[in-house]
Amino acid sequence: MSELRSALDGLAALDLDELADGPLLELVGELVCAANRVAAALTTAVRAADRREAHRRDGAVSMRAWLRGQCRLAPSDAAAIVSTGRRLAGMPATAAAFAAGEITAAHARVITRAMTPRRVAKAAAAGIDPAVTDRILAELARRTGPGATAAGVARWVAGVDPDGTLDDAADPRRRLSLAAGTDGRVHLRGELDAVGGEFVRTALTALVNGDRPAGDRRGHAERQADALVALARGALDGGALPAVRGERAHVRVTIDWQALCAARGTPGVAGGELGWAGPINPETARRLACDAQVVRIITGPDGLPLDVGRAQRTVTAAIRRAVEARDGHCVFAGCDAPPEWCDVHHVIHWAFGGPTSCDNGALLCERHHTACHEGGFSVSRDPRTSTWHTRRPDGSEVRPPLPHLRI
Repeated sequence: MSELRSALDGLAALDLDELADGPLLELVGELVCAANRVAAALTTAVRAADRREAHRRDGAVSMRAWLRGQCRLAPSDAAAIVSTGRRLAGMPATAAAFAAGEITAAHARVITRAMTPRRVAKAAAAGIDPAVTDRILAELARRTGPGATAAGVARWVAGVDPDGTLDDAADPRRRLSLAAGTDGRVHLRGELDAVGGEFVRTALTALVNGDRPAGDRRGHAERQADALVALARGALDGGALPAVRGERAHVRVTIDWQALCAARGTPGVAGGELGWAGPINPETARRLACDAQVVRIITGPDGLPLDVGRAQRTVTAAIRRAVEARDGHCVFAGCDAPPEWCDVHHVIHWAFGGPTSCDNGALLCERHHTACHEGGFSVSRDPRTSTWHTRRPDGSEVRPPLPHLRI
Protein backbone atom coordinates (compact mmCIF):
# COMPACT_ATOMS: atom_id res chain seq x y z
CA MET A 1 0.00 0.00 0.00
CA SER A 2 2.88 2.36 0.73
CA GLU A 3 4.21 1.86 -2.82
CA LEU A 4 0.78 2.63 -4.24
CA ARG A 5 0.57 5.79 -2.16
CA SER A 6 4.03 6.85 -3.36
CA ALA A 7 3.08 6.23 -6.99
CA LEU A 8 -0.10 8.27 -6.64
CA ASP A 9 1.79 11.06 -4.91
CA GLY A 10 4.21 11.09 -7.84
CA LEU A 11 1.35 11.27 -10.35
CA ALA A 12 -0.24 14.15 -8.46
CA ALA A 13 3.04 16.06 -8.63
CA LEU A 14 3.41 15.68 -12.40
CA ASP A 15 3.24 18.84 -14.51
CA LEU A 16 1.01 17.56 -17.30
CA ASP A 17 1.44 20.75 -19.32
CA GLU A 18 5.06 19.75 -19.92
CA LEU A 19 4.10 16.46 -21.60
CA ALA A 20 3.78 16.21 -25.36
CA ASP A 21 0.56 14.84 -26.80
CA GLY A 22 1.95 11.33 -27.34
CA PRO A 23 3.27 10.81 -23.80
CA LEU A 24 0.15 12.45 -22.35
CA LEU A 25 -2.17 10.05 -24.20
CA GLU A 26 0.07 7.14 -23.19
CA LEU A 27 -0.26 8.24 -19.56
CA VAL A 28 -4.05 8.39 -19.89
CA GLY A 29 -4.11 4.84 -21.23
CA GLU A 30 -1.89 3.59 -18.42
CA LEU A 31 -4.09 5.29 -15.83
CA VAL A 32 -7.22 3.69 -17.30
CA CYS A 33 -5.57 0.28 -17.03
CA ALA A 34 -4.47 1.04 -13.46
CA ALA A 35 -7.96 2.22 -12.54
CA ASN A 36 -9.38 -1.04 -13.89
CA ARG A 37 -6.92 -3.05 -11.84
CA VAL A 38 -7.71 -1.08 -8.68
CA ALA A 39 -11.44 -1.59 -9.31
CA ALA A 40 -10.82 -5.33 -9.69
CA ALA A 41 -8.79 -5.44 -6.47
CA LEU A 42 -11.59 -3.57 -4.67
CA THR A 43 -14.16 -6.05 -6.00
CA THR A 44 -12.04 -8.98 -4.81
CA ALA A 45 -11.55 -7.45 -1.36
CA VAL A 46 -15.27 -6.73 -1.03
CA ARG A 47 -16.05 -10.31 -2.04
CA ALA A 48 -13.73 -11.61 0.69
CA ALA A 49 -15.27 -9.30 3.29
CA ASP A 50 -18.75 -10.26 2.12
CA ARG A 51 -17.97 -13.97 2.38
CA ARG A 52 -16.61 -13.55 5.92
CA GLU A 53 -19.41 -11.13 6.92
CA ALA A 54 -16.76 -8.68 8.13
CA HIS A 55 -19.38 -5.91 8.02
CA ARG A 56 -20.86 -7.24 11.26
CA ARG A 57 -17.82 -5.92 13.10
CA ASP A 58 -19.14 -2.37 12.58
CA GLY A 59 -22.80 -3.22 13.11
CA ALA A 60 -23.72 -3.08 9.41
CA VAL A 61 -26.36 -5.42 8.05
CA SER A 62 -24.47 -6.19 4.82
CA MET A 63 -21.39 -5.25 2.82
CA ARG A 64 -23.61 -3.14 0.62
CA ALA A 65 -24.76 -1.18 3.67
CA TRP A 66 -21.17 -0.92 4.94
CA LEU A 67 -19.94 0.48 1.63
CA ARG A 68 -22.77 3.01 1.62
CA GLY A 69 -22.27 4.12 5.20
CA GLN A 70 -18.54 3.88 5.79
CA CYS A 71 -17.24 4.61 2.27
CA ARG A 72 -20.12 6.88 1.19
CA LEU A 73 -20.75 5.02 -2.08
CA ALA A 74 -24.01 5.45 -3.96
CA PRO A 75 -26.43 2.55 -3.33
CA SER A 76 -26.26 1.40 -6.96
CA ASP A 77 -22.43 1.44 -6.95
CA ALA A 78 -22.25 -0.51 -3.68
CA ALA A 79 -24.73 -3.11 -4.93
CA ALA A 80 -22.84 -3.48 -8.23
CA ILE A 81 -19.49 -4.12 -6.51
CA VAL A 82 -20.96 -6.74 -4.17
CA SER A 83 -22.95 -8.64 -6.82
CA THR A 84 -20.10 -8.49 -9.38
CA GLY A 85 -17.67 -9.88 -6.82
CA ARG A 86 -19.97 -12.76 -5.93
CA ARG A 87 -20.46 -13.91 -9.53
CA LEU A 88 -16.86 -13.34 -10.63
CA ALA A 89 -15.88 -16.06 -8.18
CA GLY A 90 -17.21 -18.59 -10.72
CA MET A 91 -15.88 -16.82 -13.83
CA PRO A 92 -12.07 -17.07 -13.76
CA ALA A 93 -11.47 -15.81 -17.32
CA THR A 94 -13.49 -12.64 -16.84
CA ALA A 95 -11.97 -12.14 -13.37
CA ALA A 96 -8.45 -12.49 -14.81
CA ALA A 97 -9.14 -9.95 -17.58
CA PHE A 98 -10.52 -7.56 -15.00
CA ALA A 99 -7.57 -8.04 -12.64
CA ALA A 100 -5.15 -7.39 -15.51
CA GLY A 101 -6.87 -4.10 -16.31
CA GLU A 102 -7.90 -5.30 -19.76
CA ILE A 103 -11.62 -4.72 -19.17
CA THR A 104 -13.49 -2.16 -17.11
CA ALA A 105 -15.84 -2.55 -14.16
CA ALA A 106 -18.70 -1.81 -16.60
CA HIS A 107 -17.68 -4.82 -18.75
CA ALA A 108 -17.51 -7.07 -15.71
CA ARG A 109 -20.90 -5.86 -14.53
CA VAL A 110 -22.53 -6.45 -17.94
CA ILE A 111 -21.26 -10.02 -18.05
CA THR A 112 -21.93 -11.01 -14.43
CA ARG A 113 -25.39 -9.47 -14.40
CA ALA A 114 -26.44 -11.78 -17.27
CA MET A 115 -24.66 -14.89 -16.01
CA THR A 116 -27.18 -15.72 -13.32
CA PRO A 117 -26.93 -19.11 -11.58
CA ARG A 118 -30.18 -20.22 -13.25
CA ARG A 119 -28.92 -19.39 -16.75
CA VAL A 120 -25.56 -21.04 -16.11
CA ALA A 121 -27.40 -24.17 -14.97
CA LYS A 122 -29.62 -24.14 -18.08
CA ALA A 123 -26.58 -23.74 -20.32
CA ALA A 124 -24.82 -26.65 -18.61
CA ALA A 125 -27.93 -28.81 -18.99
CA ALA A 126 -27.94 -28.02 -22.74
CA GLY A 127 -24.32 -29.13 -23.04
CA ILE A 128 -22.82 -25.61 -23.10
CA ASP A 129 -19.67 -25.45 -20.99
CA PRO A 130 -19.85 -22.36 -18.71
CA ALA A 131 -16.05 -22.14 -18.75
CA VAL A 132 -16.05 -21.80 -22.54
CA THR A 133 -18.76 -19.12 -22.33
CA ASP A 134 -16.69 -17.30 -19.71
CA ARG A 135 -13.63 -17.26 -22.00
CA ILE A 136 -15.65 -16.13 -25.04
CA LEU A 137 -17.31 -13.27 -23.19
CA ALA A 138 -14.04 -12.18 -21.59
CA GLU A 139 -12.41 -12.01 -25.04
CA LEU A 140 -15.41 -10.09 -26.40
CA ALA A 141 -15.06 -7.57 -23.56
CA ARG A 142 -11.34 -7.13 -24.36
CA ARG A 143 -12.16 -6.17 -27.95
CA THR A 144 -15.35 -4.10 -27.59
CA GLY A 145 -16.96 -1.43 -25.44
CA PRO A 146 -19.52 -2.21 -22.73
CA GLY A 147 -22.41 -1.57 -25.14
CA ALA A 148 -21.20 -4.05 -27.75
CA THR A 149 -20.34 -6.52 -25.00
CA ALA A 150 -23.88 -6.20 -23.67
CA ALA A 151 -25.24 -6.99 -27.16
CA GLY A 152 -23.10 -10.12 -27.34
CA VAL A 153 -24.20 -11.17 -23.86
CA ALA A 154 -27.84 -10.64 -24.90
CA ARG A 155 -27.34 -13.01 -27.86
CA TRP A 156 -25.95 -15.62 -25.48
CA VAL A 157 -28.95 -15.18 -23.18
CA ALA A 158 -31.34 -15.57 -26.12
CA GLY A 159 -29.64 -18.83 -27.06
CA VAL A 160 -29.58 -20.49 -23.65
CA ASP A 161 -32.65 -18.87 -22.10
CA PRO A 162 -35.20 -18.10 -24.85
CA ASP A 163 -37.91 -17.63 -22.25
CA GLY A 164 -35.81 -15.05 -20.43
CA THR A 165 -37.52 -12.10 -22.08
CA LEU A 166 -40.87 -13.59 -21.10
CA ASP A 167 -39.62 -13.91 -17.53
CA ASP A 168 -38.51 -10.29 -17.64
CA ALA A 169 -41.95 -9.22 -18.82
CA ALA A 170 -43.52 -11.21 -16.00
CA ASP A 171 -41.28 -9.53 -13.42
CA PRO A 172 -43.55 -7.21 -11.38
CA ARG A 173 -40.75 -5.63 -9.37
CA ARG A 174 -40.46 -1.86 -9.44
CA ARG A 175 -37.55 0.28 -8.39
CA LEU A 176 -37.28 3.97 -7.61
CA SER A 177 -34.38 5.82 -6.05
CA LEU A 178 -34.21 9.48 -5.09
CA ALA A 179 -30.87 11.10 -4.35
CA ALA A 180 -30.20 14.62 -3.13
CA GLY A 181 -27.41 16.06 -5.25
CA THR A 182 -24.69 18.42 -4.14
CA ASP A 183 -26.24 21.10 -6.34
CA GLY A 184 -29.44 21.23 -4.28
CA ARG A 185 -31.42 19.29 -6.88
CA VAL A 186 -33.07 15.91 -6.30
CA HIS A 187 -32.28 13.22 -8.87
CA LEU A 188 -34.71 10.38 -9.68
CA ARG A 189 -33.88 7.03 -11.19
CA GLY A 190 -35.96 3.90 -11.50
CA GLU A 191 -37.89 1.42 -13.57
CA LEU A 192 -41.46 0.08 -13.65
CA ASP A 193 -43.08 -2.95 -15.18
CA ALA A 194 -45.35 -2.28 -18.15
CA VAL A 195 -48.58 -2.21 -16.16
CA GLY A 196 -47.20 -0.07 -13.34
CA GLY A 197 -45.72 2.33 -15.87
CA GLU A 198 -49.09 2.63 -17.59
CA PHE A 199 -50.78 3.59 -14.32
CA VAL A 200 -48.17 6.28 -13.60
CA ARG A 201 -48.17 7.63 -17.15
CA THR A 202 -51.96 7.82 -17.26
CA ALA A 203 -52.08 9.78 -14.01
CA LEU A 204 -49.33 12.15 -15.13
CA THR A 205 -50.94 12.63 -18.54
CA ALA A 206 -54.22 13.62 -16.90
CA LEU A 207 -52.48 16.38 -14.95
CA VAL A 208 -50.29 17.43 -17.87
CA ASN A 209 -53.23 17.80 -20.25
CA GLY A 210 -55.58 19.22 -17.63
CA ASP A 211 -53.29 22.17 -16.87
CA ARG A 212 -52.16 23.83 -20.10
CA PRO A 213 -52.30 27.58 -19.48
CA ALA A 214 -51.98 29.94 -22.41
CA GLY A 215 -48.38 30.83 -23.20
CA ASP A 216 -47.01 27.77 -21.39
CA ARG A 217 -43.46 27.28 -22.68
CA ARG A 218 -42.56 24.29 -20.56
CA GLY A 219 -41.34 21.22 -22.39
CA HIS A 220 -43.01 17.84 -22.06
CA ALA A 221 -40.45 16.59 -19.52
CA GLU A 222 -40.94 19.73 -17.41
CA ARG A 223 -44.70 19.35 -17.42
CA GLN A 224 -44.43 15.70 -16.41
CA ALA A 225 -42.12 16.59 -13.51
CA ASP A 226 -44.56 19.27 -12.32
CA ALA A 227 -47.38 16.73 -12.59
CA LEU A 228 -45.48 14.24 -10.42
CA VAL A 229 -44.98 16.87 -7.72
CA ALA A 230 -48.67 17.80 -7.96
CA LEU A 231 -49.63 14.15 -7.43
CA ALA A 232 -47.51 13.98 -4.29
CA ARG A 233 -48.83 17.29 -2.92
CA GLY A 234 -52.41 16.19 -3.55
CA ALA A 235 -51.83 12.96 -1.67
CA LEU A 236 -50.27 14.81 1.28
CA ASP A 237 -52.96 17.50 1.38
CA GLY A 238 -55.73 14.92 1.17
CA GLY A 239 -54.63 13.24 4.38
CA ALA A 240 -55.26 9.75 3.03
CA LEU A 241 -51.66 8.58 3.35
CA PRO A 242 -50.70 6.27 6.26
CA ALA A 243 -49.48 7.98 9.43
CA VAL A 244 -45.71 7.95 10.00
CA ARG A 245 -44.61 7.31 13.59
CA GLY A 246 -47.95 8.40 14.91
CA GLU A 247 -48.11 11.62 12.89
CA ARG A 248 -49.77 12.52 9.62
CA ALA A 249 -47.29 12.44 6.76
CA HIS A 250 -45.88 15.92 6.25
CA VAL A 251 -42.98 17.84 4.74
CA ARG A 252 -40.68 19.08 7.51
CA VAL A 253 -38.84 22.40 7.13
CA THR A 254 -36.50 23.73 9.81
CA ILE A 255 -35.58 27.42 9.83
CA ASP A 256 -34.40 29.88 12.42
CA TRP A 257 -37.23 32.16 13.53
CA GLN A 258 -35.18 35.31 12.89
CA ALA A 259 -34.33 34.05 9.40
CA LEU A 260 -38.01 33.37 8.77
CA CYS A 261 -38.93 36.91 9.75
CA ALA A 262 -35.96 38.66 8.14
CA ALA A 263 -36.41 40.85 5.09
CA ARG A 264 -35.60 39.38 1.70
CA GLY A 265 -31.88 39.48 0.97
CA THR A 266 -30.83 40.30 4.52
CA PRO A 267 -27.08 39.57 4.75
CA GLY A 268 -25.86 36.98 7.22
CA VAL A 269 -29.17 35.10 7.39
CA ALA A 270 -28.87 31.34 7.04
CA GLY A 271 -31.35 29.36 5.01
CA GLY A 272 -33.67 26.60 6.08
CA GLU A 273 -33.35 22.83 6.03
CA LEU A 274 -35.66 20.26 4.47
CA GLY A 275 -35.97 17.04 6.39
CA TRP A 276 -34.48 14.89 3.62
CA ALA A 277 -33.34 17.01 0.67
CA GLY A 278 -31.18 19.30 2.81
CA PRO A 279 -30.48 23.05 2.80
CA ILE A 280 -32.73 25.59 1.09
CA ASN A 281 -32.48 29.36 0.95
CA PRO A 282 -34.56 31.53 3.34
CA GLU A 283 -36.94 32.64 0.63
CA THR A 284 -37.85 29.07 -0.25
CA ALA A 285 -38.46 28.35 3.43
CA ARG A 286 -40.69 31.41 3.70
CA ARG A 287 -42.64 30.25 0.65
CA LEU A 288 -43.25 26.88 2.23
CA ALA A 289 -44.24 28.56 5.50
CA CYS A 290 -46.99 30.55 3.78
CA ASP A 291 -49.29 27.52 3.89
CA ALA A 292 -47.97 25.40 6.73
CA GLN A 293 -48.41 24.55 10.35
CA VAL A 294 -45.60 26.19 12.34
CA VAL A 295 -44.14 24.27 15.30
CA ARG A 296 -41.77 26.22 17.53
CA ILE A 297 -38.70 24.52 19.04
CA ILE A 298 -36.82 26.63 21.58
CA THR A 299 -33.05 26.15 21.47
CA GLY A 300 -30.32 27.00 23.92
CA PRO A 301 -27.23 29.19 23.39
CA ASP A 302 -25.40 26.30 21.70
CA GLY A 303 -28.19 25.94 19.15
CA LEU A 304 -29.38 22.57 20.45
CA PRO A 305 -33.08 22.00 21.21
CA LEU A 306 -33.98 22.28 24.89
CA ASP A 307 -35.81 19.57 26.79
CA VAL A 308 -39.58 19.64 26.75
CA GLY A 309 -39.72 19.45 30.52
CA ARG A 310 -42.10 16.54 31.05
CA ALA A 311 -40.68 13.45 32.69
CA GLN A 312 -42.28 10.36 31.12
CA ARG A 313 -41.34 7.11 29.46
CA THR A 314 -43.00 7.70 26.11
CA VAL A 315 -41.41 10.26 23.81
CA THR A 316 -43.89 13.00 22.98
CA ALA A 317 -44.34 14.44 19.51
CA ALA A 318 -42.63 17.62 20.74
CA ILE A 319 -39.55 15.76 21.97
CA ARG A 320 -39.42 13.76 18.77
CA ARG A 321 -39.52 16.92 16.64
CA ALA A 322 -36.67 18.39 18.67
CA VAL A 323 -34.52 15.24 18.39
CA GLU A 324 -35.19 15.06 14.64
CA ALA A 325 -34.21 18.71 14.24
CA ARG A 326 -30.93 18.06 16.05
CA ASP A 327 -29.89 14.66 14.64
CA GLY A 328 -31.36 14.70 11.13
CA HIS A 329 -30.92 10.93 10.60
CA CYS A 330 -29.89 7.75 12.40
CA VAL A 331 -26.83 8.63 14.48
CA PHE A 332 -25.23 5.15 14.31
CA ALA A 333 -21.86 5.41 12.55
CA GLY A 334 -22.20 5.01 8.80
CA CYS A 335 -26.01 5.06 8.73
CA ASP A 336 -28.07 7.78 7.05
CA ALA A 337 -31.56 6.34 7.58
CA PRO A 338 -34.06 9.25 7.56
CA PRO A 339 -36.05 10.23 10.68
CA GLU A 340 -39.17 8.51 9.34
CA TRP A 341 -37.41 5.15 9.76
CA CYS A 342 -36.06 5.90 13.22
CA ASP A 343 -37.02 5.49 16.86
CA VAL A 344 -35.95 7.88 19.63
CA HIS A 345 -33.52 5.78 21.65
CA HIS A 346 -32.85 6.45 25.35
CA VAL A 347 -29.06 6.77 25.58
CA ILE A 348 -29.42 5.96 29.30
CA HIS A 349 -32.45 3.73 29.57
CA TRP A 350 -35.37 5.08 31.57
CA ALA A 351 -35.30 1.96 33.72
CA PHE A 352 -31.83 2.99 34.89
CA GLY A 353 -32.85 6.54 35.67
CA GLY A 354 -32.41 8.06 32.23
CA PRO A 355 -34.87 10.90 31.57
CA THR A 356 -37.17 11.11 28.56
CA SER A 357 -35.62 14.25 27.12
CA CYS A 358 -33.91 15.63 24.07
CA ASP A 359 -30.50 15.41 25.71
CA ASN A 360 -30.98 11.71 26.50
CA GLY A 361 -32.56 10.87 23.13
CA ALA A 362 -30.94 9.69 19.91
CA LEU A 363 -32.40 8.85 16.51
CA LEU A 364 -31.72 5.20 15.63
CA CYS A 365 -33.20 3.15 12.81
CA GLU A 366 -34.83 -0.11 13.84
CA ARG A 367 -31.82 -2.28 12.99
CA HIS A 368 -29.35 -0.11 14.87
CA HIS A 369 -31.77 0.39 17.75
CA THR A 370 -31.71 -3.39 18.03
CA ALA A 371 -27.91 -3.37 17.73
CA CYS A 372 -27.66 -1.00 20.69
CA HIS A 373 -30.00 -3.00 22.91
CA GLU A 374 -29.54 -6.64 21.95
CA GLY A 375 -26.21 -6.33 20.12
CA GLY A 376 -24.20 -4.53 22.77
CA PHE A 377 -23.33 -1.48 20.67
CA SER A 378 -23.73 1.97 22.19
CA VAL A 379 -24.00 5.58 21.03
CA SER A 380 -23.07 8.74 22.89
CA ARG A 381 -22.96 12.43 22.06
CA ASP A 382 -20.04 14.68 22.91
CA PRO A 383 -21.64 17.67 24.69
CA ARG A 384 -18.81 19.95 23.55
CA THR A 385 -19.00 19.22 19.80
CA SER A 386 -22.47 17.60 19.53
CA THR A 387 -20.76 14.77 17.60
CA TRP A 388 -22.18 11.28 17.95
CA HIS A 389 -19.83 8.36 18.61
CA THR A 390 -20.61 4.67 18.11
CA ARG A 391 -18.81 1.97 20.07
CA ARG A 392 -18.66 -1.75 19.58
CA PRO A 393 -19.42 -4.19 22.42
CA ASP A 394 -15.68 -4.31 23.22
CA GLY A 395 -15.60 -0.53 23.68
CA SER A 396 -13.67 0.29 20.50
CA GLU A 397 -15.09 3.06 18.35
CA VAL A 398 -16.56 2.52 14.87
CA ARG A 399 -14.79 5.00 12.63
CA PRO A 400 -15.34 5.57 8.89
CA PRO A 401 -12.12 4.51 7.17
CA LEU A 402 -11.88 7.10 4.39
CA PRO A 403 -10.63 10.11 6.39
CA HIS A 404 -7.75 7.98 7.68
CA LEU A 405 -6.62 6.56 4.35
CA ARG A 406 -3.91 8.29 2.35
CA ILE A 407 -3.99 6.29 -0.87
